[in-house]
Amino acid sequence: MTDRKSLDEIREFWTRAAAVETDDDGLRPVARDPFLQQVVEEAIESRIPVGSTVLDIGCGDGRSTLRFARRAAAITGVDYIPAFVEKAAAAARAEGVGNVRFLQADATALTDRKAQIGAVDVAVSIRCLINLDSWDRQKAALRQIADMVKPGGLYLLSEGWDEGMEGLNALRSRAGLPPIVPVPYNLTISRKLFEKEIAGLFAVEEYVNLGFYIMMSRFVQPCAVYPEPPRHDHAINALAAALQRECRDSPLFGSADYAGVYVLRRLG
Repeated sequence: MTDRKSLDEIREFWTRAAAVETDDDGLRPVARDPFLQQVVEEAIESRIPVGSTVLDIGCGDGRSTLRFARRAAAITGVDYIPAFVEKAAAAARAEGVGNVRFLQADATALTDRKAQIGAVDVAVSIRCLINLDSWDRQKAALRQIADMVKPGGLYLLSEGWDEGMEGLNALRSRAGLPPIVPVPYNLTISRKLFEKEIAGLFAVEEYVNLGFYIMMSRFVQPCAVYPEPPRHDHAINALAAALQRECRDSPLFGSADYAGVYVLRRLG
């Protein structure tokens, strides 16, 4: 088992990541699998009501925030790494996006910014909570997020789900592939515990299954390219992302889906 990093080590990792545009593989540090990012963003964007106020939590370089701004009346992106906030704000200025702002904030202390941000119609997080170092901190962040969403509003999130990772690794084992081990700065979340924790805060309206893309990119591609290592920017991944649009309402490969999108409705 990979040693898990402390919160300070996680913050240091992302501070270094914010200093570069791409990593050694030519990939964005905040979205190393560009096609997984694509299918997640598509699922989230299509569910943001036009004209809503949006809070993007853990916005990183701000590219997803700028995409969601196309549907929002106003959107605030927050991140706890100052360099990411600066990078995202620079991108918004360069693209002339006027309905967006970026602020430094901690997901476990969002209400410190509530007077400035206000309650929102929609909150979004993509691989944000998994960068906290304990389930206790993840639970604290969920309560803070709930406090930022208006009654009847939405929380749209794709994090990293234990059950899907376990299902995927069981299939990989049967094919002789090594297990995928989360990087040490990520702490994946049990869907069972997650749904129990949010029960008094949100109602689960939908779960968008991304199992088809996960299977194609994390099982089919590694088998196809063996003994070469798989790549996140491989053509099989690009094809899988295009086909995922036709599969998003299907339960296909749901047992291997560790990145699906929850659609939650804030209880009043």
